Amino acid sequence: MTDFETREAAWIALNQIHARAHRNIERALQDAGMPRLDWYDVLWALECAPDGVRPYQMQEALLFEQSGFSRLAMRLEKEGLIIRRKDKTDGRGLVLHITDQGKALRGKIWPVYRQAIDQEMRHASEQKDCLTALLDLPRK
Repeated sequence: MTDFETREAAWIALNQIHARAHRNIERALQDAGMPRLDWYDVLWALECAPDGVRPYQMQEALLFEQSGFSRLAMRLEKEGLIIRRKDKTDGRGLVLHITDQGKALRGKIWPVYRQAIDQEMRHASEQKDCLTALLDLPRK
């Protein structure tokens, strides 16, 4: 197998693992009566940022792409999970903060999410050889 073929196989394996894991984790959350993974992602990013995060900066803080982030933020705010405040430094922009209710919900989601991650990572070992080959390739 050429270097490119090895990288290509690893790329395919990586994307298959990601797609399957994301789908199965979403299903596990739904089965447990929990909100979607994108809710957790936003709540976690805000909990890790005690000073809050400006909406335009959230994209960099998130693990998953959020194409409809503005709508999601409005929904989380409506549910009382996050709040928007004026930026203390310039007073013009808004900063998002997690609420105590948001922290509590994130804490309830985590055990389900953690178990699903563990299960998916055990299944990912099927593609371990392709992924290991990708990591072992010299960088050009």
